[in-house]
Amino acid sequence: MYYISSSHLKDKKSAAYQKWLLSDEAKKLFAEVEKETGFKYVETFWPIMGLGEFGCEDWWEAPDWSSFDKARESDAMDRLMTRFNELDFFDNNRPSETRVMRSTSDVKIWE
Repeated sequence: MYYISSSHLKDKKSAAYQKWLLSDEAKKLFAEVEKETGFKYVETFWPIMGLGEFGCEDWWEAPDWSSFDKARESDAMDRLMTRFNELDFFDNNRPSETRVMRSTSDVKIWE
């Protein structure tokens, strides 16, 4: 299943966020989060030509619901969230959105 966080970035912060996501520091933090929680960073997606409601979406893959409980207690997740706050990329004055989704083959639909 996928955990998707859609956010707005502060003015003039998009390039810095992109650069940070590609950095060794980010890759190391993402690997530590995966090791501790099972959450695997998939990718950050960006709207093209302004065709999107948000500035970007961070996609994570979770093996099961227990990953959410593990994330609450994870030192690595705490370090990642602290680093996000330090780098001050996100515009918290604008609404964001999170959702959890499953693929077609992994969902049960009731009608």
